[in-house]
Amino acid sequence: MKAMRVPNEMESRAAEALDALLHQVSSIKTRDIRFQPVRRRSDFVASVDVLGRNHKLVCNVADGDPNHVREALNKLTNCAESKKTGATPVLITPKLSEQTRALCAERRVGCLDLEGNARLTVDEVFIGKRSVHSVKVHDHAVRYQA
Repeated sequence: MKAMRVPNEMESRAAEALDALLHQVSSIKTRDIRFQPVRRRSDFVASVDVLGRNHKLVCNVADGDPNHVREALNKLTNCAESKKTGATPVLITPKLSEQTRALCAERRVGCLDLEGNARLTVDEVFIGKRSVHSVKVHDHAVRYQA
C-alpha cells in the first residue's frame, strides 16, 4: 500500500497557483490535481485537457534555495522522462529568481511562482506571465499648476 502524505502549506499554495494560472487559459481545462505518495519524484501531478488532448503536468515545489531548486529540477526531469505518454515538468517556487528562470529554460522545465510569474509550455500552448508590483511615487514628482 502506498503511503499518502498530507501536503504542506507551500505545496497547497503551489497547487492553487497552478490551477489559477491554468484557468486563465481558455484552451486548457484542469481535470484534477493529485498529490503524490511519499517517495515519489514529484510533489503533485495535474491532469489537464489541452485542445481536446490529455496531458500531465508533473510538479515539484522548491523554496527558492539554489540547492533545493537543482534537486527539484533533477527529480522533475527524471520523472517527466519516465512517463509513457510524456509530461511537462513544472517547478513552483515562492519567487522566481533570474537564476532559477535560466535553469528552468536550460532544462526545458516550466516555472511558476506564487507572485504571479510564469513561463510554461503545455502541449501547443505557451503561457508567459510577469506580475507587476506597484511602484512607489517619489517625492520629487512633477507637480502641475493651473
